[in-house]
Amino acid sequence: MESQVDQLKVIFLPFFLAPSHQIPMADTARLFAMHGVNVTIVTTSANALLFQKSIDRDANSGHQIKTHVLQFPSAQVGLPDDIENFNTATSLTDMVPKLFMGQSLLKKPIEQLFQEMQPDCIVSDIFHPWTVDSAAELGIPRLVFHVTSCFSFCAETCVVQYKPHLSVNSDTELFLLSGLLNKIEMTRLQIPDIPDEFNQIIILNKEAEQRSYGAILNSFYELEGAYEELHKSNTGIKTWTSVGPLLPNSVRAVMTLEQSLSISTLNKLSSLANKRARQAAMASANSTD
Repeated sequence: MESQVDQLKVIFLPFFLAPSHQIPMADTARLFAMHGVNVTIVTTSANALLFQKSIDRDANSGHQIKTHVLQFPSAQVGLPDDIENFNTATSLTDMVPKLFMGQSLLKKPIEQLFQEMQPDCIVSDIFHPWTVDSAAELGIPRLVFHVTSCFSFCAETCVVQYKPHLSVNSDTELFLLSGLLNKIEMTRLQIPDIPDEFNQIIILNKEAEQRSYGAILNSFYELEGAYEELHKSNTGIKTWTSVGPLLPNSVRAVMTLEQSLSISTLNKLSSLANKRARQAAMASANSTD
């Protein structure tokens, strides 16, 4: 283990509103800690429940990892307590705008945390574009975290750059996604209809990504290495995918336990079947006598 003086300090800032973004980032943060990095994951009270047990287990094992829990401003934005992400929202139409507002109100305390902790690097979700400026003020790198695959980014680039959907005459006619490594066809109906306000968010996110040091994608090279190289070529952004195993140790442990239990159950059933077969044979022999 590195000394406290030499140990890198990295803050991980997930997208609070989506567990599908938070859990992969937490697993990635745990991998950093396993390699000797001092890790802090910024989260909120209800969201911390998604991964706190894993973080505590790693910390008890000697890894320098912890969560910094912020109070989500539910009352300020008109939300009930413990509604802090899309999964817990009972009305998406009413609550999603309030959730986004609540997350935006956390920007100031998060910036204060950056100043207090003086990290060596910030790893933040794509939905926190403002952190590229925070990192620049501190003179440190910002890494963007994506939960999207390299292939999907390459497909998006094809649609945006070449606009093949404009070459067909109907919404159901197939068009080819030129520029990909495989023959992929789709229709206009398969292209998501993105609202203008959300499209503006995407543009801001991509502009901030271009100014960042690089990006971490929740994928691995053996799965889509060729598309990782194509994505790097398309964007010119440093990209890392192979940051850890396909399955976290906790998942593999559960699978091993389930496999062990299954084998044990099969052995018991086999033993019971053999016992019954012997009993049947003995009963048959006795009746013959």
